Parts: sequence; C-alpha cells; structure tokens
Amino acid sequence: MPHQRFQSASIAPRYSKGKISVFGINSLYPRTPWVAAWWAASFPGFGHMYIGKYLYGFVLIIWELVVNNNAHINMAIALSFLGRFDEAKAVLNEGWALLYLCVYVYSIWDSYRCTVEINKSHMLAEIEDAPVAPSEVSFFDVVTLDKKHPWVGAVWSTLTPGLGQLYSSSTIVGTFILAWWIFVCHKAVAVRSGLYSFLGDFDRAAAVVDWQWFLFLPSIYSFAIYQAYVSVTENNTLFDIEQIRFLRVRADKLAQQYPVDNGTDTVQIIATFEHSPFVEMAIHDLEKLGVPPQQIVALPVENLEANTHVIDSIHRVDGRSMLDGAMMCAAIFSVLGTIYGFVWHWGPIIWGLIGMVGGFFLGLAIELLLRKGNIKFTASYKTEVIIEVTCQASLQQHLIHILKVRKANGIVIMPRTAERV
Repeated sequence: MPHQRFQSASIAPRYSKGKISVFGINSLYPRTPWVAAWWAASFPGFGHMYIGKYLYGFVLIIWELVVNNNAHINMAIALSFLGRFDEAKAVLNEGWALLYLCVYVYSIWDSYRCTVEINKSHMLAEIEDAPVAPSEVSFFDVVTLDKKHPWVGAVWSTLTPGLGQLYSSSTIVGTFILAWWIFVCHKAVAVRSGLYSFLGDFDRAAAVVDWQWFLFLPSIYSFAIYQAYVSVTENNTLFDIEQIRFLRVRADKLAQQYPVDNGTDTVQIIATFEHSPFVEMAIHDLEKLGVPPQQIVALPVENLEANTHVIDSIHRVDGRSMLDGAMMCAAIFSVLGTIYGFVWHWGPIIWGLIGMVGGFFLGLAIELLLRKGNIKFTASYKTEVIIEVTCQASLQQHLIHILKVRKANGIVIMPRTAERV
C-alpha cells in the first residue's frame, strides 16, 4: 500500500501501478523471484506469465511445444524415470535437444531477473502513487476492477484450465490457456483416456495416450489453477490500492473546507467497511441525501494483523498465503504420478491426480512446519475503511438505512452534543 504521495505538479508519475483494458487486468505486484524461477523450470513461459509478462510467456510456451516435441524430451524424461535409459537415449533427438537447453536456462534466469526489477518498480510506484482507472468500457467489453474470491478462480480452472483466468477478467490469458489446453488434450488423447479411466478400463486408458504430449498436461493443469488464484488475488489488491488513493485524495480536497453549521440538533455516526464498491456508493448516497461532502470523512485503516493465512480470501488479499509451496509440490508429484501411471494399473490420469493431491498436502505441510507465528486457515471480515458522518438528527434513520444497505460492517451512533467544534 502507498506510504507517500507524489506531490509535484510539474512531473507526472512515471511508474504505473496497473492497467485495465479490454485485454485484461495487469499490475506491478511484488512477487517472489525464486517462485517465478521455479515455474519457469517446470515449463518455460510459466515464470513470465506468473509475473505478468504475458507476451514473453506466450512466446516461450509456443517454443516449448515446438522444440520439446521435436526433441522428444518428455518421452526421454518418462523413460529415464522408469529406468529404461537405453530407450531414452534412442528416442532423444540430440540436435533439437541442444537447441532446447539454452532457451530453457534463459527462461529460468530471465524470469528471476524480471521479478527483481518488477519488485523495484512496485516500490517506486507506491511512492509516486499514480492513479489507476477502475474501469474500461469499449465496443468489445466492459472491464471493471472489483473484488472477487480467489478460491472461485482456482475452482473454475480446476474444472477447465482457462476459466479461472476469464473469471479474473484476464480475457487474452484465459482464451490462450483454454485453447492451449484443448489442443494439448487432443494431441495427447487425454479425453478418451480419462473416459476409460473413470469407466475402470485402465489398460486401454494407458494404451491410447501419447506419452510425449500427455506429459505437458500435469504442469499446465497445476499452473492454470495456481495462476487463476494469484490473478484474482492481485486484482483484489489493486482494487484496495486504488480505493485507498481515492479516499486520501478526497480527504485532501475537503481538508481546507470549513464545516457547515447545522445548528445544535446534529448527530454523528461512525461506520466501518471493507474495501469494496459499496464504500464509494455509500458516500454518493449520503451526499444525495443532503449531507455536505466535508461532513463525510472517509479514510482507510492501517491494519496491524500479522497472522499468516493458509489461503487468501476476498477479506485478505496481501498475497502472503501458503499455497506457493503447496502448488509447486502438486505440480512435481503430478508429473511423477503421470510418469509411473503409464505402467501402473490405474493409468496416468488417476495416478496423476493422486500425485497432485498428495503433493499439494505435502507441500502445505512443509509450509506449515517452516512458517512461524499464528496461522489461520483464512481471514474473516475486518475493518478497512472508517466513515464518520455528521448530519441533522432528522436524517439519522435515513443515514443508518443507507449504511446497512451498502454493507457496513458496524455502526456507532455517538452521543449528541450541543455544539460541534
């Protein structure tokens, strides 16, 4: 959250906090460099998509599909893990494999480097406190910056990769992942294999799949779920930052205005809110009711809570959840489950899913052991904005009704006094 505001009237802010367009929502969000590097190692392009460099990510993903398939790297990896080393050497195309190596290493290095630079830009963007337009209306779409549940995005991508990204308003990213998932599933014969698996015909499930193409799926599936979750979390944070700026700017503009004399029969009401569109709607409704703007004081609250949460929620979107390690372990064990599922009885899909679930809980357990301090599963409601209203006593019931309709967390009616200073 911004701690300073850029005051120069002659120099415009140079570092943008985020951008909303018909293509989606992106922001300068502080991320962990080694997490970006790990996702790049699991699949070139994932590390760049994780940090918001989607064009880089798309290029590297297409490169991975082309070069990996020509080099038969997935096939060689699977055979190596199964102990069939001679077959792995025979199937590997050495010429394409040599082309693969340099770009693979570059993808890991560059995703780490870019994350460090983005984190620096994020710090400068906080200092300059540049405005973010909370909506974009075009002929093709209406995109708004609003609060959503991260777990809903993860669930939609669990059902079909790409849907969680569409839920988070990342139109281009969601479309790319959805089309990419359908294409790889078709090439891997994954849908037919899944049908045989759930019908109990495990021998046919393992026999029909294309090993080379199928080994792309565990990493794609794990990352699509994780990226949808992260994308919603980042958008929620951007919403909070934008609303905090709006409330501070509004307070500054009204600071020099003198209070309106309402006589002696006045009432003061204090209400608490979470960051949401209802805050601004409540302010607008109160002004329409006849309350002077300078007598509606709305300011953000600096919360001091230091608890670690297992998952982010719509009530807590600081990105310090414990799912990074859990999803990385899920991806690793999903790949291993798929490889051994090629020869084990239940087939690659069942074992891949078992590996993913088992890896998720193993990673979560490791995170719980390594973290210190209080740990909560998720965050509950908390006060993020305080609105203080001074108005005529005759408007009290109307004012309370507005605050309730606009989802105030709590309301306090201060004792009446004969004079307001």
